[in-house]
Amino acid sequence: MIHQFASVHFAQRVEDGELAGYQRERVSRHIAAIHAYLQQEGALLPNAIVIAFNKTVAFTPLSNQLRSEWGTFGTLSIPLSGPRETKPGFIVDGQQRVAALSELEPSRPFPVVVVGFCSDAPSVQREQFVLVNRTKPLPKDLLNELLPHIDAHLPDNLRLRRVAAAILEVLRFDKNSPFCGRIRGLGSIGDGCNISQAAIVGLIERSIKHGGVLATCSGNSYEDTDIEGAANVVSTFFQGVSSVWPEAWLGSPRNSRLVHGAGIYAMGCLMDRVMRDVNLTSERSVESVKGRLLIVQRRCAWTSGQWPRLNCAWNEIQNTSQDKRRLAAYLVSEYDKLAR
Repeated sequence: MIHQFASVHFAQRVEDGELAGYQRERVSRHIAAIHAYLQQEGALLPNAIVIAFNKTVAFTPLSNQLRSEWGTFGTLSIPLSGPRETKPGFIVDGQQRVAALSELEPSRPFPVVVVGFCSDAPSVQREQFVLVNRTKPLPKDLLNELLPHIDAHLPDNLRLRRVAAAILEVLRFDKNSPFCGRIRGLGSIGDGCNISQAAIVGLIERSIKHGGVLATCSGNSYEDTDIEGAANVVSTFFQGVSSVWPEAWLGSPRNSRLVHGAGIYAMGCLMDRVMRDVNLTSERSVESVKGRLLIVQRRCAWTSGQWPRLNCAWNEIQNTSQDKRRLAAYLVSEYDKLAR
């Protein structure tokens, strides 16, 4: 019956990259497994379904005798909407279970526990969706999509990620950003969308956490952080990168190590070194970055040849911690040596 009054709001990007919804995609195999289990004798679903209701629902207390310090017993009246009308509830947690329940024969009712709260605000619904899914982590890319649109206080382990995800969102959808149309995620389609979200988020988090150039944009709270300013630093640097290595920049991780996880990691370390000396208020800031990167242009083997001093072919660099650190140390060392 739940599917009659509650719907699933899948995460997607709409006009101008605006985020709508929050739910992950249906997992057919998971739903089939739950459905098979529910058909067994003695099946139970002890975990509650979580539903956010809009203001069309009404709660009527039963009597004063049934009140307690933690709540009140009563009746919740849920209006049933027509086929083309918006349902009064959104499933925040348990969409796979509800999908499996909906496939049971109508003659076989199955009781489940439901926890509900009233909120029309998508930010509150996203907040609860993220928090109830902490024990079974959400896909990292979906978490990156949701975090910038959650206004509530977050656990410590998600605060830096929220800042990085907000900067990532600007980089993805700003038409002047070299990353526009290049980073994988909701609303990004085509062969050119081949740069990993995780690589960019990691670049941002490391720069902030370890006192890199983005640390100057970071405040004590999300509200105090200059998201646009940090995105401008990253965008300006990588505009210079795309000018110095245009073919490698337009490649894919398979044929270009520049847009590979290892290359993004290494260029993030170089960004922290280069951008300290670049005046971002200047109209020639990108040219300034380009001039600094040109000194190491011929020391790189993004798409062919051998990496000097690393003693390996261009495509032997892998997305491992060891290779990422080796490549980063090499680029920073070459830059420092040649920039003197």
